[in-house]
Amino acid sequence: MKDLLALLSSTLDDKAVGEISQQIDAPPQQTRSAINAALPLLMGMMANNCQSKQGCESLANAVNKDHAGGGLINQAQAFLRQGNIGGGERILGHILGARQGAAETQLASQTGLQTGQIHKLLGLLAPIILGALGQQAQNQGGATPGNIQGLLQGALGGLLQGQGGQAGSQILGSLLGGQANNAGGLAAAGSALLGGLFKK
Repeated sequence: MKDLLALLSSTLDDKAVGEISQQIDAPPQQTRSAINAALPLLMGMMANNCQSKQGCESLANAVNKDHAGGGLINQAQAFLRQGNIGGGERILGHILGARQGAAETQLASQTGLQTGQIHKLLGLLAPIILGALGQQAQNQGGATPGNIQGLLQGALGGLLQGQGGQAGSQILGSLLGGQANNAGGLAAAGSALLGGLFKK
């Protein structure tokens, strides 16, 4: 059974990156770098929302409503080929809220893409993340708030230490008040960020 990161990695393979690169009109290598930075940003903001009971219940409800058992995770190629970000935009509105503009601007600056390209990229990635959460949560007994929070917490450490994680953690730290901005190195950035997200 794949863990959350392995599931996302296998879903966002070279073919998927090629589809995304066509949708956002960017070279595949640059698209891959942007994905590597965007994943910890999006999942970190989801985890931040899970600090409150209401936020975590809302996220779990979204997974159960449209992504139970994986949602579109098994049809990711077709979804990416269509390029419809309507559902993704609604997800972004919930998880980023008023921070969405700042997140897109900073991610564009880090990756060299335009904000419009970043907006579409995030809109394509958000439903895939929820689909992966839905599939993994099903393997653990369902998309309960506790399961969703545990999956996000477990995946973030690996993401922040992976390629592109530093960019994502810097942006996330900036959006959440700077927890990760001054961390020295990827491991320290991940530790500082996770400490800020999951402190009781």
